[in-house]
Amino acid sequence: MKLLERLLSSALVADDLKNQLFAFLGGNAQEFPALGGQNLTRVQAADLLCELIPAEIQVRGICSLPVAAVAAAPHVSFDNWSEYFCNRIARRLHIGWVVAKNFRDQHAATIPVSIGRHIHVNRPTESDGPGRTEYESERARAVHEQYLTAIREASGRASLPVDLLAEFHSHHRTPDLEIATAGVNEELAADLFQFYNSLREKRPLLPAMKIAPLHELRLSADAARKSGSIRTEVARVALHIEIPLEMRQSESLRRLMLVSLRLTIDELLKQLQANPEIA
Repeated sequence: MKLLERLLSSALVADDLKNQLFAFLGGNAQEFPALGGQNLTRVQAADLLCELIPAEIQVRGICSLPVAAVAAAPHVSFDNWSEYFCNRIARRLHIGWVVAKNFRDQHAATIPVSIGRHIHVNRPTESDGPGRTEYESERARAVHEQYLTAIREASGRASLPVDLLAEFHSHHRTPDLEIATAGVNEELAADLFQFYNSLREKRPLLPAMKIAPLHELRLSADAARKSGSIRTEVARVALHIEIPLEMRQSESLRRLMLVSLRLTIDELLKQLQANPEIA
């Protein structure tokens, strides 16, 4: 019987065990007094938490449009509210829908200490924690390939590239909505910028938008554009959407941001359907 099964079979419920392991890893003790007389090292405790909090990539919907379009949230449980935006926009626009959960640890609400799992999913790299240097690894490459496969499946296509990938992320570095891109020229970026600004004129609480290649971005998604999902090999048009903190802090602001992003992406979908060579 696996260690996890032995521990949970002794009436210690999963949440209690997780909390005890979090407390252990957050302290200085070197061994966790497990049940059955077996002590756990810090590495074993982290591995056990990885079993209790599984990382997974889910295809939640298949695109039903003439163009192959997918919304994705690769950093759920790390990028706050990214799943909220991804889910609702995908359902409303009838596009494919992919989420990846629990691959990046040290989220204050769900994984308050590092459990040795900070895999970036939308690129074939991991790091030793938030803000640390990225490096390629076998497990990171495997996760990234699984993510690309999920995008393809959600698009309804037999192979990549899809026509549109919209990735949802969240940030707190600036008050702006920032969109890094692939397959977007200045003319298309200007069209989307003008469309969004027409919405903003009627909705003054919306943040300013910056979109590449029209603007210089603080959050340029360089790693994902170099070797990850924000490349034309993956999607003819790719949007890496960074939603600012201010627009995630209340339901009214989230709804405002949600509707505006949905309308902007829908405008792009209409352009892609009308002119398949637009990018």
